[in-house]
Amino acid sequence: MHATPTAPPRTTRSARPRLGFLLGAGLVLAVAACGGGGDGSPSGTTPPPDQAALRTACPALAGAKVEGRLLGLPSGDATLASAQLMPAGSVAGLPEYCQVQGAIAARSAGADPIRFQINLPLSWNEKALMVGGGGFNGSLVTGLDPLRDAPAGQPLPLAQGYATFGTDSGHDAAAYLATDPARFALNDEMFANFAHESYKKVKDVAHEVFRRFYQRAPRKQYFFGGSEGGREGLTMAQRYPQDFDGIVSVVPVIQWTGLFNGFLAFTQPQFHGGTLDAAKIKLVADAVNGACDALDGIADGVVSDYLGCQARFDLQALRCPDGGDAGDSCLSDAQLATLKAAYGPVSMPFPLANGITTYPGRMFGGEIQPAGEGIGRWISTGQIPSVPTPAATDARGVIYGSSYARYVIARDPAFDVRGYDPLAYADRIRQVSEWMDSTNPDLSAFFKRGGKLIIRENTGDFAQSPAAGIQYYESVVARMGQSDADKFLRLYVSPASSHGGRAASRTSGQEVPTTHDTLDTLDRWADAGAAPADALVQVRRDTAAPYKVLASRPMCRYPAFPRYGGGDPLSADSYRCSSLGAR
Repeated sequence: MHATPTAPPRTTRSARPRLGFLLGAGLVLAVAACGGGGDGSPSGTTPPPDQAALRTACPALAGAKVEGRLLGLPSGDATLASAQLMPAGSVAGLPEYCQVQGAIAARSAGADPIRFQINLPLSWNEKALMVGGGGFNGSLVTGLDPLRDAPAGQPLPLAQGYATFGTDSGHDAAAYLATDPARFALNDEMFANFAHESYKKVKDVAHEVFRRFYQRAPRKQYFFGGSEGGREGLTMAQRYPQDFDGIVSVVPVIQWTGLFNGFLAFTQPQFHGGTLDAAKIKLVADAVNGACDALDGIADGVVSDYLGCQARFDLQALRCPDGGDAGDSCLSDAQLATLKAAYGPVSMPFPLANGITTYPGRMFGGEIQPAGEGIGRWISTGQIPSVPTPAATDARGVIYGSSYARYVIARDPAFDVRGYDPLAYADRIRQVSEWMDSTNPDLSAFFKRGGKLIIRENTGDFAQSPAAGIQYYESVVARMGQSDADKFLRLYVSPASSHGGRAASRTSGQEVPTTHDTLDTLDRWADAGAAPADALVQVRRDTAAPYKVLASRPMCRYPAFPRYGGGDPLSADSYRCSSLGAR
């Protein structure tokens, strides 16, 4: 039997307890709350330690503990297992820094610890960056990788002076990640950590390490994540609004529960002839491009008018005359059922958290993408899904939906998803939604403490619906009013970009500009007060130094899209951000 966790109220925590280090034989070294940044405390007035002192302080961190009772949530003790001074250039482009690895002990039998890594540059800009995870997590986010959508050649955050950190969210999934990524959810503590608790706990531990190492907390604390990490970022703004000064949330899986029920919805027809091979996917992609490519003023193989295309293209036009599979020139009724479940809304028979009953469908224009993204990776690989355990070669959405149904909802690894009925699990689904869905539109506490939030949606995303982010943005505006929302929130839309942030022309095959330094945009807003422009410039750079800009294009603030007005199509100057109603 599994204990049933009670979802905590979606409230904020404005008071942050003092933390302490346990050193040596149980000696408690109290650390004054002299720092600033994400916990709202003022910056210290004493000068920071010099680099010689930091070099000495780094190895001394090894073996230290942070008492779990002093963290912001119920927690086991955190142990700093290692602290190693890394010389400049140990990883290309990185400065000299102190690398700390550790874990927060589990509180219940069978639960994994929460692993974390904290990177402390000796030349610190007094800012910290927490980096989110992806998928079902289960592997350590080191904070040393390039951020999502960073242009080629962009210095890593650590090289810019940020202290960075990340976590595995409280479980190690290496042994089962390929086909059973949600297996950890059978353990209630590990699922609670994945939902939101681990990120808060690790942030609190990281800030205690900053105080110990730098003698102060960061002046600014940011969060940057995409996909699952994007959900984590929105969760921090909603549940722990006092902890972060700025958040970037890229392609966030906001309506987590609705999304995973949607995965199951487009899996079902594939057991009855609804699989799609490469030829069928190409048929759809070509038809979408033919109907929508030129809506933005240029026939370049990129669907930029993402909402205009929704009204222009109808999947039903591709139906085979009798609904059967008549070859590569049309779609059978079963194949249409698969695609309609992916492109169309998925309705739940009961409300989820915050009253949501429908998960929106995907948008047209990203059916085939670089690196295999699109329908063929997320919806159908052309093979009938395996049951009860999916095959590693099944579509990712099929694998994710199966793992969700078996481990999160039915809590039975042998459960056959062909018999999945949400009504049979209504109580559990509602409970999971309260834990996982980042749909609370009330960001007033985050706004009042001065937080800034940038959301990016990619309209060629087939892992999740970009319309979910749009609906969330609109719900915040409806709750808080446009005037207040404009003071702290931006939603940008990157047309045709895949879930991973890449896009290519359907006619030329050439990749189009999709990268932008969003961390810098956030920092200028949160630290310097410079609100982002309505159009951010996306670039495509050469992948070798000096990283010449090969093409650029605007990424427009919702609800606009880049409309071509004449001139060099590879230059952002040739486009203007047009309202979706303009033609």
